[in-house]
Amino acid sequence: MEPDNVLEVFKTVQKKSLISRTEIAKITKLSPSTVGRCTQRLLEKNFFVEKRVGKSSGGRPPILLDINRENGFSVGIEVGESHIDAVLLNLVNEMKDSNSKRLSNHLSPNALADDIKNMIDELVNKAHISQEDIISVGVGLPGIVSADQKRLLLSPNLKWKDVDMARLLEGKLNKPVFLDNGANLMTFAEYHYNKLSSNAMVLGIIVGRGIGTGLVVKESIFRGVNGAALEAGHSVIKTDGPLCSCGRRGCAEALASLPRLIESYNKQSKSKKIDNVRELNELFLKKDKLAVELINEEAFYLSVLSANLANIFNPSHIIIGGEISPILPLMIKTIKTSFLDQVLTTNRCELLTSQLNEKSIAYGAAIMAIEKEIEGYI
Repeated sequence: MEPDNVLEVFKTVQKKSLISRTEIAKITKLSPSTVGRCTQRLLEKNFFVEKRVGKSSGGRPPILLDINRENGFSVGIEVGESHIDAVLLNLVNEMKDSNSKRLSNHLSPNALADDIKNMIDELVNKAHISQEDIISVGVGLPGIVSADQKRLLLSPNLKWKDVDMARLLEGKLNKPVFLDNGANLMTFAEYHYNKLSSNAMVLGIIVGRGIGTGLVVKESIFRGVNGAALEAGHSVIKTDGPLCSCGRRGCAEALASLPRLIESYNKQSKSKKIDNVRELNELFLKKDKLAVELINEEAFYLSVLSANLANIFNPSHIIIGGEISPILPLMIKTIKTSFLDQVLTTNRCELLTSQLNEKSIAYGAAIMAIEKEIEGYI
């Protein structure tokens, strides 16, 4: 029994509840015996429940399968630049509860693991469930994660290198833990939340302290050979642009990250100074000339990056999100217009903004964790 088969059967029932084994076999093109083994495994794990509610053709009503919405949950964690977010999802990706915590400066991996454990304990208590109801935990981290999704290879933001983060957490939580970077998880979350088709190719751009990109192809996150795919924040979009932290000039991150945007305003403004993107948003709404100019410039840079990526990957959708979300509504029209001017006509696609905003990475982490756990049910 292939692990992909178990996951495919699970996702089929997730999308179409109250379904027979025969219908699953028709949709997935798996043999009836394979479907039978997969459903039996998922019933044993309490992921599925059986219900006699189908229409009878003369005898007893057929037994239909549905997702168990009450007894299985996953937790998603985002370790952000200044905060930790946690969400609790059931097996149909409904958010049952969430919480947040400020991230301490110069945090050690062990201290972070303790914080995450405490946040999960709080979620369990608030939701009135038991620890046994938690199936798996996903963690979104700012950095590059190993191909097996167990080690944090490099995180410039946290100043960590080669940390066995999943094993550390598993020791404290007694649950399987899987890691990924924030851009991958935001893209994965938006793919699911927008209920896009299984054939969709979704490219996500996350803008915060840096710029990250993720790609979902045929319902799966594309990670590259060693988990470091799509570091598009370090693609050059202006050859004579400012120096980037990577050592090159004119990278998207050096031109359009939030620190650069705020720094540009403070450097050019003779009177006002700002600390965050929300203050810049307020100034734009008051028609502050410099704020308007810089936000329009930001929209242009994001349109260039989007067009470059669309020309390379030919996605069906591009979704922009991250800590830039408060000002995205001000920019999206300009981004779309400029994007259409630069992208090849054959590579035009739907350009959207994140619907989950600050919860997107944690939401994606929870879905990723449950799917990774199911892949092990063979």
